[in-house]
Amino acid sequence: MKKKLAIVLSLLIILGIGALIYLKYAYFTDRHNDPLQSEDKIYITAPQLFALYSQFEDSANHQYNDSVISVTGAIQSIELNGDRYTVALNSNDSNGAVLCEMDMLENEKIKKLKNGQQINLVGYCNGILLDVQLDRCKLAK
Repeated sequence: MKKKLAIVLSLLIILGIGALIYLKYAYFTDRHNDPLQSEDKIYITAPQLFALYSQFEDSANHQYNDSVISVTGAIQSIELNGDRYTVALNSNDSNGAVLCEMDMLENEKIKKLKNGQQINLVGYCNGILLDVQLDRCKLAK
């Protein structure tokens, strides 16, 4: 009888540990969806996006923050910060740009880009500080 009780308790402990591991990964791990796979992309140019944020920040925040943005523009600059690239798209406004923090999986592709080149990036919009901020960006094909 004691042997059966020990087996049942062992199984319950194993099931409990398995449930905790499942909960941790299912509910508490921050999963990032691929912005390229989003069906709800908003298509806009870098100058248009920057102008909307510059002129109508509150309504732009409401419309674009946390949304997947497909932004097209000319590369103003490319910077490597640690192990992650940031691509600045020209806004045609001397007050700022559209800064796109790139997904690290894009590093090899980013190395081939040049200033002035027209590109299309897809990422998550975070609003404006001095520049409009997008993160987890990927090059669109």
